[in-house]
Amino acid sequence: MGENMKNLLYFLTFLVSISLYAQGGEGFIKSAFNAVQAKNYPVAIEQYTKAIDNNSSYAPAYYGRGLAYFYSDNVSEALADFNKAISIDKNYFEAYYAKGICDLKGSKFNEAIANFDKALSISNAFPEALYARANANYYLENYEKALTDYNKSIQLQPDYGLSYYGRAITNKILKFNDAALKDFDKYLELNANRDGLESEVARLIKEIEMTKE
Repeated sequence: MGENMKNLLYFLTFLVSISLYAQGGEGFIKSAFNAVQAKNYPVAIEQYTKAIDNNSSYAPAYYGRGLAYFYSDNVSEALADFNKAISIDKNYFEAYYAKGICDLKGSKFNEAIANFDKALSISNAFPEALYARANANYYLENYEKALTDYNKSIQLQPDYGLSYYGRAITNKILKFNDAALKDFDKYLELNANRDGLESEVARLIKEIEMTKE
């Protein structure tokens, strides 16, 4: 499951798109977003900073800069910007979610859960946050809670492959082997090797099948 931490970056890409495309902005914000897409994070940070200098009460600019800092492995600056975005907009659920991702990166699983709880209290139709909270509970060995959130995530978004992967791993731990195999198969059907996990899934399937022989 530790290998799957790298896939949390997927969620921040998702957040960039829903937050910044929704703005339809020009100038600094648009340039910053383009820089993030090009993985040119120093330029993104520079452009977001200019946007903030132009309007210091615009929460999405802090949020976007926080993402750029996160991608630059500067978690402390990322958290500062996410907190600033929240101070401007108390209902900025994406910023709470992003804080939770930072906590996961630092293995602060209880803190991550608290931030995901807050995000989900504002927007409960958020399969990515449910998946991330499930991961935090998995790492804390709260497997039943993890299963509950994986299930909810899949109910909200039935084609969300990573939730099947997480649920499969958890089912394997709990020795629900038939359920695990079904979920691994569904994950491969949906995501194949998009997340770089195909060979790992094949190994885990083989492990389960060997126990059934």
